[in-house]
Amino acid sequence: MARILIPDYLGQHVRAGIRSLARQGDTCDLAWERCRVKSSYIRNFYPITSSSSDDKEYIDDIIGLCKKNTYDFILVFRNESYYAASRHLDLLQDNGVCAMVPRFESFTKAHDKQLTYELCRKHNIKTPEILNRYEESDIASIARNVNYPVVIKARSGTGVFRGLRYANNMHELLKYYDEIRLQQANTGAENFESPLIQEYIPGYIHDACTLSDNGDVITILTQVRKLMYPIYGGVGAINVTTHENSLADLARKILEELDWHGPAQVEFKYDERDHEYKLIEINPKLWGTLDLSIQVGVDFPGMIRDILMGKTVARNVPYPEGIRYKFMFPQAVMAYLQLVKEFGLRAVFDSFTYSKTYYDLDPEDCLFDLNRVRNVVRTLFREGFRSPNDNLGKSHINSL
Repeated sequence: MARILIPDYLGQHVRAGIRSLARQGDTCDLAWERCRVKSSYIRNFYPITSSSSDDKEYIDDIIGLCKKNTYDFILVFRNESYYAASRHLDLLQDNGVCAMVPRFESFTKAHDKQLTYELCRKHNIKTPEILNRYEESDIASIARNVNYPVVIKARSGTGVFRGLRYANNMHELLKYYDEIRLQQANTGAENFESPLIQEYIPGYIHDACTLSDNGDVITILTQVRKLMYPIYGGVGAINVTTHENSLADLARKILEELDWHGPAQVEFKYDERDHEYKLIEINPKLWGTLDLSIQVGVDFPGMIRDILMGKTVARNVPYPEGIRYKFMFPQAVMAYLQLVKEFGLRAVFDSFTYSKTYYDLDPEDCLFDLNRVRNVVRTLFREGFRSPNDNLGKSHINSL
């Protein structure tokens, strides 16, 4: 039984990891700037500085808690938390704090999309065409001549709502480019300067969910985002397990080149025009749809625990193909509403038969789930269900 400190907010993937570890007999304490809703799987709660506020104070607070309570290791989940732990890894190790995070040099290459694309080009791994070597004065000319639609991305961090836009025409490109460029970075993990302008590839996002131990890729699970929120490109709302060996091989090659240590989700799109997977980006952390992996038997949090505790870990863990997971609150609920708005009720039905469907609800942790439902309802009344990413024409949506 391990004693684990989780210095992160209680998001859906954090909750999934805690539930899995607690069911195996591990004790989990949560540390964050505030904890509004408690979970039956968490032993203690501690207030600390958020990794989004000051990464050095965040690390100092973690070290203080580890000295006070003697944890076996810490397990981080958020992008900003991995950034902080990787950046200050030497300080954590000097103070006896154990964590499975990559070296900062590796993290930076995976986290910065420009550096990721350069690594891919060096090793002949295909990516969408990008425009990145330009001056600000060139944007108007680019907007007049580029082939639409295009994707506009912040160079690092931020997620789909702050750092990603789609443009169908010159007006939208100029508008969204400035919208991203003028945002203020809240942490060192964010970079809005000189956003990337990238070719748009229609179709599903395919993920390689991975765990590596000092450059040795232990296991890979592949999945496809059958429905996303926002629906034109975003986080997984309905994910399905796959066995895409060529996708796994590409992810393995990238992670070995990075000498990666820890979990990572490597995102691809399959380009029907030339029948190749092309890397979209690397999510250098535990991913939001983690519970699908756990439910089909690839327990990434448990594997991290075993590696850190010096135990033998199974390689290439087998899992069933075609297992569906609906992340209902908020992703699937919001995505279904968008589908109905765009295409009518017929769009929410899936004629394919799945052998098993999981949902992100746990009757043993119902207070937490009820709070998530409440937050979805509040969001609907306050903001509706339109986001900055809902601006691609209907011809560019996936076949759902």
